Amino acid sequence: MLFNKEHADIIRVNNLIPYSPIELIEVKSITEENLFDGISFNSKDELEQFRVFLNEGHFGYYAYYNGQCALRTWIFTNEQRCFVGQNFIYKLPSNEYFSGWSKTHPEFRKLGLFTQALLFAINEHSDKTISGYVESDNIGSLKGTQKAGFISIFRFTLFKLWRFKIQIKTFDHKKGQIQKIKFGSAIKS
Repeated sequence: MLFNKEHADIIRVNNLIPYSPIELIEVKSITEENLFDGISFNSKDELEQFRVFLNEGHFGYYAYYNGQCALRTWIFTNEQRCFVGQNFIYKLPSNEYFSGWSKTHPEFRKLGLFTQALLFAINEHSDKTISGYVESDNIGSLKGTQKAGFISIFRFTLFKLWRFKIQIKTFDHKKGQIQKIKFGSAIKS
């Protein structure tokens, strides 16, 4: 693709909310034993990628609704997997993990699975700050991450024009005001 434009919110846990189970929703770590539980909404290639993630030391979680696997989410432990959009990598500080690669089975959306899985994962890794990325126009994911204690810390418009990658910081949510628009290099290419 010669030209690509995306809007990305970088999010970070601001408020640790204790995990408390909700009836009908169970969250479990992804392991070799339950890896294929998500076959109804993940491709075999994606499931094989989960095995790679586990071998690299990352943490995956499935959320089950009334016993049926309905959501996956991952916590990445190094910046090698910290993708922001399709073309950038977030520079992960040493005290952070990165939330990403979440997907909900279409039949189970709007049931609180995403928030429950995030709360479970955040509480399991309470010794680390959890950051992540959400597409700025994905209102459902933004709301789900807010309910799990995340806030948007800044927003980028990301451009890829042939081989050139540019990020423009467009809004600072932490301060609540538009900052001077900056042109810069890719988060990391």
